[in-house]
Amino acid sequence: MERRDFLKQSLRAGLLLSALPALGRFPVQALAASPAVERLRRLVSQGDRIFVLIQLQGGNDGLNTLVPVENPLYYRARPTLAIPKAQTLPLTDTLGWHPALEGFRELYDRGELAIVQGVTYPNPDRSHFRGTDIWVTATDANVFLGTGWMGRYFDTLLEELPPGEIPPEPLAVRIGGASSLILQSERGPIGISFTNPREFYRLVSQGSSFDNSSVPDTPAGEELLFVRSVAQAAQRYAQNVRQAAERGTNRVAYPETDLGQKLRIVAQLISGGLGAKLYVVGIERNAFDTHAYQGGITGVHASLLRELGDAVKAFVDDLKALGVADRVAGMTFSEFGRRVQENVTAGTDHGTAAPLFVFGTQVLGGRLHGHDPDLANLDDRGDLLMQYDYRQVYAAALLQWFGAPQTTAQRVLLREFSPLPLFQPASSVEEWQSTELALEAFPNPASHQVIISFRLPESAAVELLVLDLAGRVVRHVLSGDYAPGPYRVQVRVSDLAPGVYLYRLRVGRRTAIRALQVVR
Repeated sequence: MERRDFLKQSLRAGLLLSALPALGRFPVQALAASPAVERLRRLVSQGDRIFVLIQLQGGNDGLNTLVPVENPLYYRARPTLAIPKAQTLPLTDTLGWHPALEGFRELYDRGELAIVQGVTYPNPDRSHFRGTDIWVTATDANVFLGTGWMGRYFDTLLEELPPGEIPPEPLAVRIGGASSLILQSERGPIGISFTNPREFYRLVSQGSSFDNSSVPDTPAGEELLFVRSVAQAAQRYAQNVRQAAERGTNRVAYPETDLGQKLRIVAQLISGGLGAKLYVVGIERNAFDTHAYQGGITGVHASLLRELGDAVKAFVDDLKALGVADRVAGMTFSEFGRRVQENVTAGTDHGTAAPLFVFGTQVLGGRLHGHDPDLANLDDRGDLLMQYDYRQVYAAALLQWFGAPQTTAQRVLLREFSPLPLFQPASSVEEWQSTELALEAFPNPASHQVIISFRLPESAAVELLVLDLAGRVVRHVLSGDYAPGPYRVQVRVSDLAPGVYLYRLRVGRRTAIRALQVVR
């Protein structure tokens, strides 16, 4: 398969594969049993935390999202777009939710959503393209970088990985559209993009078996080998995605909207055990760029907010029903807010600060950070002033959610930012001593079946899996809520290929992993 043929197939299917780190510059090698790769296996293990980014493309109008219902300046600036106080959903004495955000209101009231008011950065840029680049690269307005903030975070986790080795599963997934700059690392793109997991698998499975013995030792031959290595690695990740999609499920109904269906796929892949740490989705096509006929209680903006709120609520409810909600959190972001004053075409133009939302059961929810928008003190262009730098939210995600060291957060964000208190702090994934859980397998090595035993000191949610050394689940042994006491479980291994496997016991938010050898 030639490079142009591979790309043609990708474009024709409307999909784009973004090769993971080693694929862009180095030949693909088999996964080695090295300490660095073992660290990667732990990184992508299902017990780790997952982050979901929802991009609101076009610039969301914050003033009509959280309405300053007691501010006459708001109603004066928006004679046709303002939301009457009586039509809002109560939030505080002076703020109301847009009536389309019933889903967000319910999450907030349940303590599963937090609000950060007035988010932007110094000297904000009002261009869609540049504004988006600033947000995804986590830079100042006058700094231009080719790496995304999450790409740089993954760089810190991959720095021990030798050239040519790749993680056993994709670390990041973007559903819908091409890969975002946010996934770009120093090693290259750090994730995969697709619209439908099965279509992605069908695409990259075509033409992925090659005989390289006849490839000439020439520059053209090297290029052909590169393209083939990308295709072969793509198939490997496609198999991960397809298997996770087939294993996974959903337990609540999602809205039949674009964002609703994207988040449905995210929940399905998480429940199916895909090891990705980051998912990026969005409401695309600059939908929030409401220059004309934006609408107030109803209309374009109201429909977008309803799509957002209903989809996120369904997602959180589904994660809870699936028993994985404690591992997943997310946030919204948009390149800028809108101007205070409505324009002559019943819309709003590019502005500056706007609220963003952080969601999940492990969010410090039911909290509103910041004060009501100050419409009496605007910048020299008549736009809202900053209350919080967006990188304070990123710092919270890195430090509190992922449990990254302060030095890592500074390296990712290029300097120190004070994190907002947004997430329940990550408890480190502890390798419990065998004396605590008495976790063991007998016989080990085993040829036909093995008995895995463990002891629970207290009632807990328990999951026991057997994985291969690529991190793929080969046995779902048990999962559910279990009472204190000893347990013995028979596991058939006669159909597994000889080799070394891992059996992983997850109790609450802590994990123990042991090796299991299968012989013949």
